[in-house]
Amino acid sequence: MNARNSKLISFISFAASILIGIQILVILIRGEAACLNQGCKIVENLITIPPIYFNLVGFFYFQTVCWLFFLARRKGNLFIDLSRLFLLTGVAVESVLIAYQIYVADALCAYCLILFSIVLLLNTLAGWKQFIAGISILSGVILISSLLSYGPTALLSKQQTINSGTYGTRTCVNPQKELYLFFSADCPHCKNVIQALESCSSCNFHFNPIEKLENFDLKGTKRTASYDPQLNKILLKLLGIDSIPVLLEKNQSGFSIIKGEKQIIHYIQQACYQADPLLYLNRQGQSSQDGIPVFSEAGECSVNIECEKEGQKKLPTEKLPEASVPAH
Repeated sequence: MNARNSKLISFISFAASILIGIQILVILIRGEAACLNQGCKIVENLITIPPIYFNLVGFFYFQTVCWLFFLARRKGNLFIDLSRLFLLTGVAVESVLIAYQIYVADALCAYCLILFSIVLLLNTLAGWKQFIAGISILSGVILISSLLSYGPTALLSKQQTINSGTYGTRTCVNPQKELYLFFSADCPHCKNVIQALESCSSCNFHFNPIEKLENFDLKGTKRTASYDPQLNKILLKLLGIDSIPVLLEKNQSGFSIIKGEKQIIHYIQQACYQADPLLYLNRQGQSSQDGIPVFSEAGECSVNIECEKEGQKKLPTEKLPEASVPAH
């Protein structure tokens, strides 16, 4: 690797750290990251630590690469080897993040792709052997990730249940049913469903958001000690469901699934507001998924795309066999 490429690597690394530094300032000022596409928000909702810490790691990584190559031009082989190792470490980390976005989040973060491209460019400038090593790491991570089943592993490794994703529960007098509502703060159809829950007489409602909520003002809701919104997205993905709102009814044989604003509101009006529930489901909309009855109707939002309508505010503010994902 010649001195010109070494200087270029230092310059690009420093510029990348400045880009991340701007993102950090945006988070500190606005309280959230500047998202270049919808995928950024989706991925941000899936991480377990605040985004600012991810960006701090990236900032120090690119600063370290910048100064390592600066020292390598003056101190010799020891820093050159260490610099190359750091570049490959960046490829490995970014490859894992990209694989997670492809196989788990089902969405690509544009901001992450920019940083990933910069890391690949730096490895390319470090020489063809470095580039081949980086591509080998990327290919290996993507290949192995494609052979893994992330959803069930995430559930079983943590011994989680459907209640692990419950933000809060609204308990009714003499409940006859246990219902789980999967929703988003950005979905107007979800908002309409929740607004319909002003009173009830025979149903317990468990609220399972697919993202972190700032607050939730539905009267009578008791907040759980902790919840994992990522779990709710995983559950929907295992069921092959990519829209919300979704209502899961727990029954003796397992679960029934009700989809769509109108079908859900009709369900709860007939099943939860009367002492003797009527035949509340429209059987014309019934289908089956892995043996689970599914009732669906229009009035849905995509899990991965915002569906907030103009003039409608956000709410105040993841195969579900009973054996593998039990409900307490």
